[in-house]
Amino acid sequence: MITLTIDESTPSLNPSIGQHWSYQHKLRKRWHWLVKAALLHAKVYEQPKYPKANLTIERYGQRILDADNCRAGMKALTDQLVRQGLLLDDRPAVIGEPVIRQFVAKLHRTVVTIEPRQE
Repeated sequence: MITLTIDESTPSLNPSIGQHWSYQHKLRKRWHWLVKAALLHAKVYEQPKYPKANLTIERYGQRILDADNCRAGMKALTDQLVRQGLLLDDRPAVIGEPVIRQFVAKLHRTVVTIEPRQE
């Protein structure tokens, strides 16, 4: 099991709708470094590629987002989990339906838990 704490809550989808492609590029790049920093902080140096995994994402932010907004805002995060080698892929066949929880908190962060799934 791997648990990562990222020092930022996942963004809402609303600000990025209709933005220039460079905004999306900056967002992907930012989450690349946030995930990389969380890996180093958690002392995860060799990333296992579980054939199937259970993914839990807990978002601690200023407010609770509506479901579709929250899920779409996590795309940059899940893409980076695949790119960094923590997940084989982000398709439902690999990660199933991720468990997503949201909390209101003064300290904004995102906590990601990846567990191997036996089937």
